[in-house]
Amino acid sequence: MSITYDGTICGPVAGRSRPAPRIQAQRGQAARRVPAQPVRLTRRGRLTVVVLLLAGLVVGLSVGMVSQAAGPSRPHVQPTVTVQPGESLWQVAVRVAPGADPRLVVDELVRANHLPGATVVAGQQLVVPGQ
Repeated sequence: MSITYDGTICGPVAGRSRPAPRIQAQRGQAARRVPAQPVRLTRRGRLTVVVLLLAGLVVGLSVGMVSQAAGPSRPHVQPTVTVQPGESLWQVAVRVAPGADPRLVVDELVRANHLPGATVVAGQQLVVPGQ
């Protein structure tokens, strides 16, 4: 047997579970909610937060250091060649890549140096691609 909130006595009913008690608000009054308390961290909780933040900082810095160490410390410098007096782009291509097809090397030289055509002048510096 048990007593409900409204003061009635009830006993167990075969095959049924006991219904949950109801809290009724009085007429004219709305059910009041208890204001939530602000979240407080204990000393252990503050210590845990600080340790996690420091661990994240250490991991972030170590990843940054590893990526810096893996990268090149100086920019990649492409080799250049100087056009000699009376030399054509075809002759430059044969000189810089003797075993390759000169037509392909000429096309690469034109593209790499942004040349308007196959004309070059003596003393001109050309970037040699693919080396």
